[in-house]
Amino acid sequence: MKTGSIKDAAATGGFWSAWLLLAAALLIPNPTAAFFLSFLSVTAAVVPLAFGNAKLRISSIIALLLAVALASSVVGKARNDPYFKKNRATPSLQKG
Repeated sequence: MKTGSIKDAAATGGFWSAWLLLAAALLIPNPTAAFFLSFLSVTAAVVPLAFGNAKLRISSIIALLLAVALASSVVGKARNDPYFKKNRATPSLQKG
């Protein structure tokens, strides 16, 4: 087993996390969960962009763009989620 630096491990972990979160976001049919997972995928893709080698950076850019596209496509459906509409209609506990 080859020992590496923490920077390489963080870049590789962020790379795999971004792609796995994106795959999970594509598989889950709930728009709110897909938006949340794609947002997490964008967040995880930032680490390989900062610390990865050229291959990791290119692949992270692709994952980042796909996650942003997925998030923008489900944001309208996520806004109309009945669970959040129900909770928004309740009055605030702290008044005044």
